[in-house]
Amino acid sequence: MLKQRVITALFLLPILAVILFYVRLEYFTGIILVLVYFMAQEWSKLCAHKNTIYHSLYAVLVSVCCLGVWYFSESLMFWPSPSWPHVIQISMSDLPLMVLLMSAVLLLLCFLIVLTYSRNNHWWRAFALREFIGLSLLTSFFVSFICMRQTNYPLMGDGNFAYGGAIILFMFLIIWAADVGAYFVGKQFGKTKLTTVSPNKTWEGVIGGLVFSFLVGWFGIEALSLRVDNNVTYLIVIALLGVISVYGDLFESALKRTADIKDSGNILPGHGGLLDRLDSTIAVAPIYFLSFSYFEWFNV
Repeated sequence: MLKQRVITALFLLPILAVILFYVRLEYFTGIILVLVYFMAQEWSKLCAHKNTIYHSLYAVLVSVCCLGVWYFSESLMFWPSPSWPHVIQISMSDLPLMVLLMSAVLLLLCFLIVLTYSRNNHWWRAFALREFIGLSLLTSFFVSFICMRQTNYPLMGDGNFAYGGAIILFMFLIIWAADVGAYFVGKQFGKTKLTTVSPNKTWEGVIGGLVFSFLVGWFGIEALSLRVDNNVTYLIVIALLGVISVYGDLFESALKRTADIKDSGNILPGHGGLLDRLDSTIAVAPIYFLSFSYFEWFNV
């Protein structure tokens, strides 16, 4: 299984690099929209819907919501808002920001669901609630990636996506570091179980993942020329992203256990479905962008 995962990852990395650094912004948006469509189909499966037609209809609904945010936002170049982070206004120009803030609130609910998870706990298992969470988080995923990709774009000139692509790659590295650190440290030293949602996860693994994330985060200050003026605040945010990464994965595990399925899909050999690989990213992306842009760490 591990060998197959490595082979798949090595195949996908060059594709990811091209998408992040060379594809024009409007085509990049289309790629993310297609990705969200297939992720929404998998999310519908996690809501325990068996009808494939319903999966497609739900995916269309999520895609339409993403396109709606795109259409009704005044300017792509000012995502998430012309005034963020100084002022929050309830207006159509702030629609992307509203989507991101809503996802932050829903992530607190997901955190609560993981903390209170049990086989007999049914309060959060209503189809409508799980579907609404998916709709909001996947739309926020779409908005987050466009926000990150276009960062610095108006200043860098047409066709230059280096900084926006690097911002996204840095987020992935933080998530991957948390995942890799948790896996190897947990496997070697893990004894204290983290939660009943995923018996293999341990507190020792989480701590190991956070240490790995700190190392990547510290490297990122220099690599991205981040304007960090308070190292303590910065490391707290990196730790928060590492924790969110873990609980994003655990929330998807809770959904899969409730739906009684092993993987969200089989599109990626050795990895399962898109949600199985991007569950942490869905949770981390909006908080990553909101926090880094709020503290004005991006070099723009």
